[in-house]
Amino acid sequence: MPIFINELELLSEGLYAENDKTDYSEQVIQFIEYLLTIINRPLHSEIELEYFVNPFKVSTILLAKAQRADSQGLKPYLRRLKINLDKGSESVYIIAYPLAFDFFERLLNSLESYERIFIKKEIKTQYYSELLGRQSNLKIAVLTRNDVFVDGEFEQILNSYNLKEGSKVKGLVEDVSQKESLISVMGLRAYISKYDCSWSSISNCEEALKVGHEYDFIIKKIDKTSNYIYLTRRLPETNPWDLVDLPKLNSSVEIELVNYDTIKFIGVYQNSLEIYIQMEEMSWFFLTPNQCRNYIGTTVNVKVINIDEDNEKIYCSLRQTEMDPWPKIHQSLQKEMEFTGRVTDITSNYIQVKLPHNFLGIIPKESLDKAGFEYSNFEDNVVIGQGIEVVISKVFIARRRIRLDLKRNKK
Repeated sequence: MPIFINELELLSEGLYAENDKTDYSEQVIQFIEYLLTIINRPLHSEIELEYFVNPFKVSTILLAKAQRADSQGLKPYLRRLKINLDKGSESVYIIAYPLAFDFFERLLNSLESYERIFIKKEIKTQYYSELLGRQSNLKIAVLTRNDVFVDGEFEQILNSYNLKEGSKVKGLVEDVSQKESLISVMGLRAYISKYDCSWSSISNCEEALKVGHEYDFIIKKIDKTSNYIYLTRRLPETNPWDLVDLPKLNSSVEIELVNYDTIKFIGVYQNSLEIYIQMEEMSWFFLTPNQCRNYIGTTVNVKVINIDEDNEKIYCSLRQTEMDPWPKIHQSLQKEMEFTGRVTDITSNYIQVKLPHNFLGIIPKESLDKAGFEYSNFEDNVVIGQGIEVVISKVFIARRRIRLDLKRNKK
C-alpha cells in the first residue's frame, strides 16, 4: 500500500504537469496485481523486481539476507540500484525485513551523498510472516530519480582532480564488510577488496579499516563503463618484501604461525613478511584439525624451499627440518604387527594414535564401531593420552598414511 499510494501520487503529478487526460485505470489495476505478487510470493521464491509498464517505471530492492550484507557489503545493492536507474526507473523502493534493518540504515546513509537519487521518505509498516506465523515489521525507503543528474560528472571529477590509475589519494571509509569496503574519494564512490586492504592476509576488511577513518590509498583501476574506482592499500613504501633482509634458499628461519586454511599455513618472518607453508610440508604425517589449530601462535624453525621473486612469496617447509621417516616405516611396519600406542587426537571420523618411533596412525570410525563397548561412543569415552592396543591394518606409502585397527577386532 505505501508503494501503491506513492506511485499514484507521482503519477497524478506527472499527468497534471503534462496535461495528460489518458485513462490509465487498467494499468493501475495491473500495477496492483504486480505489487501483490511481491507481498504474496512463496518463501524463498524468485520474483521480478522491475516493473516497466507505462506509465509506471518502478523497481524494488529487497534486503532480507543479513549474512550476504555482512559478507559482500553495499556494492551488490549499489550496483543493482545503478542498473535500475540505467534501465529507466523513476522510483526505486528498498524493502527491508527485520534481519536486515541495520544494513538498511547503512545503505541509506551511503545513499545520502548519491547524486542520482533523492531519498524521498522512509516508511515503517507491517506484513504477515509465514515463517513466524504472525505480523512482522517492514521498512521501506522511497527513492526518486534526480532528473538533473548528468552521467558525465564522473569523468569530469576525475579530470578536475587529475585522478588516474596509480594516483595516491586520501579516502574516507563509509562502509566495511567482510570481502569489500566502500570508500569516498573526492566525493566519488570507490571500492577496496579484502586482498588489497593490507600486505598481510586478513579474513575481514574490518581488521584493516574502520568506518569514519581516513587512509592513504592508491587507485588500482578506474572502470569508466560502470563509474567504479578500485583502490589498494598495498603501498610500495610499506611492502615488507623490500623492508626486510630476505632469507636464502635452503636456509633455516624462525617464524610465527598466525593462520591456516585447507591448503597452507601462514607465518610471519621478522614481524612483517608473510611466509607460506603448504599443508603437506607441515608434517611427514597427516595433521588433524585440532593439531592444525594448536600450531597457531607458536614459533617454529622452518626450511626455505622456494623463493618466488615475481610474486614476492617465500615458501618453507617444517617437515624437511627432520629426516623423512617413511623409508624406515616402509621397512619396519608390516601388516598385522601389534603395538601399544597412545591416543594423540580424537575426531568424529577417526582416532589418531602415536606408535613407537613417533609414527602416527589412525583408527577409522568403522573399526571403532565394530569394536563395540566403550569404542562405539569413542568421542565421549576415549581420552587423549590413553593407552590403546592396535594392529597395523595397512600402510599407504604413496599417501603417507598408516591405518590401524583395534587389536580386539582381530581376536
